[in-house]
Amino acid sequence: MKAYLEVYSLRQVSCLEVNRKGRKAYRVAQASNRAAFHSPCSYYIGGCLMILKRLILLLPVLYGISLASRAGAQTITLETFLDQLQQKHPIFEKEKLTAQIEREEQKSNLGTQDWNIFSSVNLSRETPAIAFAGPERSDVLTINGGVERVFWKTGGRLTASFTSSRAYLDIRPVFEVPDAFYQNQFALTYSHPLLKNRNGFLDKFQFELKQFDIDFSEIIALENQEDFLAALAGKFLDWVFFTEQIEIVTERSKLSEEELARTQRKRAANLVDQVDVIRAEDAVRISKQNLVLVESQLKAIRAELAVLSQSSELNTTEPEFDLYGVIELPSLETATGHVKENSRLIQAIDFRVQQIGFSRKGFEETLKPDLSLVAQFNTKSIDTKLGKSFVLDKPDWVVGLQFRVPLQNRTAKSQVAKTDLQLKQIQAQLHAISLNLESAVTNSYIQIQELEQVLTLNQEQIQSAKARTEEELKLYNRGRGELTFVIQSQDSEQNAKLTYAQNALTYHRLILKYRALMDELLPFNSQE
Repeated sequence: MKAYLEVYSLRQVSCLEVNRKGRKAYRVAQASNRAAFHSPCSYYIGGCLMILKRLILLLPVLYGISLASRAGAQTITLETFLDQLQQKHPIFEKEKLTAQIEREEQKSNLGTQDWNIFSSVNLSRETPAIAFAGPERSDVLTINGGVERVFWKTGGRLTASFTSSRAYLDIRPVFEVPDAFYQNQFALTYSHPLLKNRNGFLDKFQFELKQFDIDFSEIIALENQEDFLAALAGKFLDWVFFTEQIEIVTERSKLSEEELARTQRKRAANLVDQVDVIRAEDAVRISKQNLVLVESQLKAIRAELAVLSQSSELNTTEPEFDLYGVIELPSLETATGHVKENSRLIQAIDFRVQQIGFSRKGFEETLKPDLSLVAQFNTKSIDTKLGKSFVLDKPDWVVGLQFRVPLQNRTAKSQVAKTDLQLKQIQAQLHAISLNLESAVTNSYIQIQELEQVLTLNQEQIQSAKARTEEELKLYNRGRGELTFVIQSQDSEQNAKLTYAQNALTYHRLILKYRALMDELLPFNSQE
C-alpha cells in the first residue's frame, strides 16, 4: 500500500511538472513513473489487482454452482428416517412376533375343550382255582369306544361310550346255560360342578391368565422398539451436529487461509515479520486438522445410519433438521400428570398386578370343596345271537352327588399367601416406577427450560465474538495490533459457534428423551 501511494504521488507530481515547466520536465516525470511501476512492489500490486478482477468475474459462476449443488442434494427429516427404520429394520418384526408367540401359546389351552375319542380292545381268559357252579374257563373278547369332552361354560364333563363283547364259557352240563353269548352296552355320563370349578373357572383359567402375558408382551415390545428409535434418533442428531460442525470448521479454515494470504502479501511488502506468516500457517494447519477429523466423524455416522436403515441413498443425503429451533412444551404439571396416567411402563406393571390378582382367584377356587352332580344312563342287551344283542332294550340310570375336600389344603393356602406377598411387592414396584418417571420428566423439563436461556446467551456470545474479530482485524490492518490477537479472536468466534451447536444438540437430546418418556416416539397402536 505504501509503494502504491508513492507511485500515485509521482503521477500527481508529473502532472504539475507538465503544466509548469513544459514538455522536458514531463518526460523526466514520465520516465520516473515507468521506473516506479517496474519496481517489484508495483508488479506485486498489479498481479493482485488482476487476480481480484478474475475472482470478481468468477463469483457469479461459483455462486451458481453452489446453488445447483445444494438444490440437487437430497435431504431427509428425522420423522422420515424413523419411518424407514420401522419399515426395514428386523428388530420391529422381531418384537411384533413376541406377542404372536404368546397368542399361539394361549391357543394351545383351547385343546382342553376338544372332543376326545378313546377306544380299547381286550381279550381275556379266566380259569378259576375251584369251579363249583361256575364255568371252569371263560374266554371274553371286549371292544370299547367312545367320546368325552369338557365344557368351559359350565365346567361339566360328558362321556359317551359303547361296549361290545363276546364270551365263551366252559361250563359243566348241570344247568342248561349257553356256552357262548354276545353283549352290547351304550353308556352316557355327565358330571356338573357345583362349588369348585363352577362355570368352568379352573378349566379356562390358564387361557384367561395367558391374556395378561399377551398384553404385557405387547407393551414391552413397544418399549423395546421405542428405545431403539430413541437411540437411532440420537445418532441422527449427531449426524445433524457433525454437518453443522463441518460448516463452522470450514468457515474457520477459509478465514485462516485468507488470513495467511493477507499475511504473505504484507510480508512481501515488508510490512510484517516472518513470525506472523508462521503463525498464520499454523492456524491453517490446525483448522485443516479439525476439518479432517470432523469429516471422518460425519462419514462414519452417516455410513452407520445407512447400514442400520438399509438405505445406501443415505450416503449422499443431507439431514434436514432445525438444530437451533426451540420446541414449545406443555406445563410441567400437565407433563407429569400425563406420564403417570398414560405411561406404557405403568400400564405394563398394572397388567402384572391384575395377573397376580387373577392368579389369587384361581388359588382361592382350589380351596373350595369339590361338589358335583353326576348323572349316568346306560342301556344294554345280551343274546346268543349277534344281531339280537344290538337291541339294547334294558336301560339303567343313576343320579347322585359326589363330594371331596382335602382336610387341610395346605398347598392352596400357601399359594394364596404367596400371591398376597407378590401383590404387595409389585404394587410397591409400581409406585417406584411412577416416581422414577415423574422425576425423569421433571429433570428433563427443567434442563430444557434452562437450556433455552443458554442458547439465547450463546447467540449473544457469537455476536460479541464477531465484533471482537472485526475490531482486532481493523487494528492489525492499521499496524496497531498483532496477528496473534486476530487468530485468538477468530478461534473464539469458532468456539462460540461450536458451543452454540453443542448446546443445541444437548437441547434436542433432552427433547428426544422427553418425547421417549412421554411415549411420543412410538404410538401405542403402532403394532396394529
